[in-house]
Amino acid sequence: MVSIQFASLYQRFDAPISIFNCGEHCAPYNERGVPFCCDTHHAVPSAYLAEWQFLGANTSLWHEYQSDDVKHLARLRRELPDGQVMIECLGHRYCQRDYRSIVCRSFPFFPYITRQGEFIGFSYYWEYEDRCWVISSLSQVSVEFRGQFIAAYDEIFRLIPQERENFRSYSVHLRRVFGRRHRAIPLFHRNGSCYKVTPHNGRLRRVGVESLPAYGSYKIVSALPFPDERI
Repeated sequence: MVSIQFASLYQRFDAPISIFNCGEHCAPYNERGVPFCCDTHHAVPSAYLAEWQFLGANTSLWHEYQSDDVKHLARLRRELPDGQVMIECLGHRYCQRDYRSIVCRSFPFFPYITRQGEFIGFSYYWEYEDRCWVISSLSQVSVEFRGQFIAAYDEIFRLIPQERENFRSYSVHLRRVFGRRHRAIPLFHRNGSCYKVTPHNGRLRRVGVESLPAYGSYKIVSALPFPDERI
């Protein structure tokens, strides 16, 4: 199997999600004052083993994730796909953007795989709807980010076929969750449009990204006369 050249992949997947610094929008809602995606109390990133070797050889930003909560750590390890390691950075104030992991660059999104095994685009990790500003502001996701995300995972799936299966399993899980909740799945399609996916049959319905809802505190803020106000 040919190894991914992470130095090159990082250069080709470096577009910010939005023209806005999303961390500045979500951090005020985290009691720790930290962007949720940079807080391992909420999200623990991982790296491919070859990626971890690359990061270790080029930066001191990262170390392996540890926790005093033995049960929590054991659960995370059970859920971790083979060939990956859980990692933690020195903190968002020390971020070196050139050495963000693939998971950091992707979050809160993941590649969506259809029942037929086709990678048609990406959706988001629904568990973070109440915390992530981006999920409540999908219209702010840049066209450049969308294209780079698709291209990056095309390459990852070509060189790490098991990763496609990992995301296929998560996509199955997502369909079950949304199906039970009678909700359609938001999807950024590789054709550049936004769709809602009907969970039980995979039907795609094209929608305007501006029509997708906000959640949690962001839903309340969006209804204020002056949306920049914070509760």
